[in-house]
This record gives sequence, C-alpha cells and structure tokens, in this order.
Amino acid sequence: MDSVTQFVLGASISGAILGPRIGAKSLFIGGLVATIPDLDSFIPFDNPIDSMTHHRGFSHSLIVQTLVSPIIAFIIGKIVPTAWEDKKRLFLAVWLILITHSLLDSLTTYGTQIFWPLNIGPPVALPAIFIIDPIYTLLLLAGVLTMLFARKTVGRGLRANRILLALSCGYLTIGLTGNAIVSSRTMASPAFEGMRVHVQPTPFNLLVWQVTGVSEDKMATGFTSLAHDCGIQHVVTADRGASPKGLNETPPAVARLEWFTDGFYSYGFEGNKQVISDLRIGFYPSYAFSFRFANGTETDVTPIPPEKIDVSYEDRADDIFGLIGDTLNGC
Repeated sequence: MDSVTQFVLGASISGAILGPRIGAKSLFIGGLVATIPDLDSFIPFDNPIDSMTHHRGFSHSLIVQTLVSPIIAFIIGKIVPTAWEDKKRLFLAVWLILITHSLLDSLTTYGTQIFWPLNIGPPVALPAIFIIDPIYTLLLLAGVLTMLFARKTVGRGLRANRILLALSCGYLTIGLTGNAIVSSRTMASPAFEGMRVHVQPTPFNLLVWQVTGVSEDKMATGFTSLAHDCGIQHVVTADRGASPKGLNETPPAVARLEWFTDGFYSYGFEGNKQVISDLRIGFYPSYAFSFRFANGTETDVTPIPPEKIDVSYEDRADDIFGLIGDTLNGC
C-alpha cells in the first residue's frame, strides 16, 4: 500500500492500544513505526529488476519483525518513558503495527515476502485491495484525526478510532470476498479455460476487477464487476512468450522476476531488444513493469543490464477507465 495509508494504519493501531496511556503521542509513534518496513526502498541495487523484486523482502518478514519488535519497543520506551510503564502493551502495539504493514501489503497485487528467509515460494499475494484505495485510507484517517483533535473528549476520540479501525478491517473482508467471487466467475469463463488466473481490484475501488490468465503459450485479460453478473467483459487474448529467445541461460535478474510474478509474465520484442513484462499491473499491451534485458534476434543475442521501459498511461488512461466504466454499467 501507499505510504500514507501505512502511516495512518500504524497510527490507528497504536492509538487504539497505547492511546489510553499516552494519548495523542501514540498516533505519531504508530505512524513512524509503520514506515520502518518501507525503508528497504532506499537500499541500492544493481538494476531495476532487483530493486523491484527485493522490496517487501527482509524488512517485511513476519519473522524479522517479531525479532526486532522488542528492540524497537525498548527504544520507544527510552524516548517516551510513560509508554514503557506497560511494557507488554508497548511490545504488542509495535509488533501489530509491523506485521499489519506486511499483511496489508500481502493483500495487494505484488504481495509480500512475509516468510523471508524461508524459501517457500513467491511473495504471498491475495489481492483484496488496490495499492491506493481512498475509502480504506479515509476510514483510518477519520479515526486518527478524531482521536487527535478530541482533546476534551478523549474517550469519544478513542472509541471513534477503534470503530473506524474495525470498519477498515471490514472493508478488507469485502475485498477478500470479492476476490473469491471473481475467481469463481473466472473459472467458469471459457476464455480462461485451462489457464492460471490472477484477479485484482481495478484502481481506487472494489466494484470492478481485472482478470489475467496465462497458459504455456497464451494470455487473456478482461474486466468484471461485482455490481452485476455479466461474466468477464472486454476480454483480450494474445500469444504469450513463455521463455527468452536465443539465450543459453536466463539472466539471474530476469529469472528472479519470473519467480516474483508467480508465473504471470510474458516475453516479447521491442525493436531489436528482448523484453520481459509483469502482466499484473496494466492492460494489454501496456504494462507498468516491463524490462529490456537483451539485444539482437533469436540467433544473435547479447544480454544487457536490465532497463525499465518507461510507460506513459496518458494516451491510454481514457480507454482503460472507459472500459472500467463500461464494465460497471453492466452487460
């Protein structure tokens, strides 16, 4: 999720647990702790694929977060002695803030390496919410602001924050339910027969969902709405390159992207350059994360350091949101 949402989620949790003891300070403590996992974004890597795929790694591991929570709680206790008076409550707050950051990320498209360093598969992802969702964020923000400014009615502010935190959890439950409904609907669609399927909400809402399917040589993508049962609409199918051409060995960074996408990738050409694309963000043929990794034809290939392809959605935004609008309107 975006950094603002993670901040207010941490603030809301901290306020609910530590608020009765240290008041509004708890909100700022929670927000700051919630930003710690995303500091891995500042770690330099050799190429853009590694930068992308190592994010949400060790710092998002539930194992690592459980181990470092007492250390962070101890540091907070030194800075805010009143919080240290109830050590168990402080530790619980820090631990919950950290793990909910990672669990929330795992409910988005790209998932999270929550079991790092255990090698048990690609990042855990069960898409239930888009990476930016105003409704979810505003529910949390309303609770935090109410608690922050309700200085004369602290009890009411605390209750409001807890209620809105609970409602935000209910919103995620709606997203999980939507994922199950759309997955079932997709399995019944002939266009996706025999394919592995990835479903996710479209930007800023839980009503319209995008479906992506892959087989060994084909891919398909389309939209569906929870507001009605019109099946999968606006389906596009295309050939899918399942492996790079002309290379004896897949470059390590490219192989890592294959793993990171859980198989939802395709290979192709951009002029005389080979390209790998993550099929989970974007709509055919424009994807947010596409990388050049080799020069030449199938018979004369030279690997190159991965280069991210800059994609402008300005030309296609109207088309994509038009498709979302049409899907929402019905059959």
